[in-house]
Amino acid sequence: MTEILSVQDLHTSFYTSMGEVKAVDGISFTLNKGEVLGIVGESGSGKSASMLSIMGLAGRSGRVKAGKIIFNNQELNAENVRNLRGKNISMIFQDPMTSLNPVLTIGYQLREVLRRHKWQGDIRARVNEMLELVGIVPRLKNYPHEFSGGQRQRIMIASSIICNPELLIADEPTTALDVTVQAQILSLLRGLREKFGMSLILITHDLGVIAGEADKVIVMYGGRIMEEGTTREIFYSTAHPYTKGLLRSVPNPENPEARLIPIEGQPPNLLNPPKGCPFVKRCPQAMKICLEHKPETFTLSQTHKFSCWLGVKNDA
Repeated sequence: MTEILSVQDLHTSFYTSMGEVKAVDGISFTLNKGEVLGIVGESGSGKSASMLSIMGLAGRSGRVKAGKIIFNNQELNAENVRNLRGKNISMIFQDPMTSLNPVLTIGYQLREVLRRHKWQGDIRARVNEMLELVGIVPRLKNYPHEFSGGQRQRIMIASSIICNPELLIADEPTTALDVTVQAQILSLLRGLREKFGMSLILITHDLGVIAGEADKVIVMYGGRIMEEGTTREIFYSTAHPYTKGLLRSVPNPENPEARLIPIEGQPPNLLNPPKGCPFVKRCPQAMKICLEHKPETFTLSQTHKFSCWLGVKNDA
């Protein structure tokens, strides 16, 4: 398969009044054309921060300190990412209630994307086409507050795909939506990806969504990648204690009477991250080495890797 995105040793920090928050701590991964990558982890694990870094949207307080982001064999930087953002790489942001500008009509906001990227063709016809494609009757003179949450999310999706991007990043696309609408949005994204041949990065807390939608999965914690592999490997050949903890803490449809076991404790303070493994204080299998040294990445198969000192036993 053809590689479309390569992230190499990415480090991103946010600078606050309390100090430096090391939100992304050396992550690396690749994505092929047409693939769906699921990224899962608790709040504050670095999922959104890593994607905002790719988009060049870390903000005034954020800075990519190290690493490379290569898209279609082109290394991204502050200058060229502006021309790619919204056209070749697009993103659906977390909250549909606040992602649209409340003082501009939806017609204006969608047309603006096309104008920004110098769309060659009938702009009004393209806007109507995209709204109809996502199941919205074109009401171009209406404002965001005149639409429901699910409709706003569909409008955001239309805005994100209006220039036919090669890569779409969906950051919690079903947040604040009821279960029925969530299923509709996921079905819509699935259909659009197949129709346009897009690659998709899907960020979510919901392991059920990951199981149903992703080809491969990255599990993040404390700004680092704990485990990565195909969806089957992550769910049926789980290696990292954190991934095992996540799976034990969600309902199992194959065993609905099984007791849920939460992960005790709190995520690490990234203002002062642990010297060793970020999961060490919550890990039931923690060893002395976990306190002092960041774990190496151990390879279980060509597609399955995990970052844990328990991997030493696998290599022995």
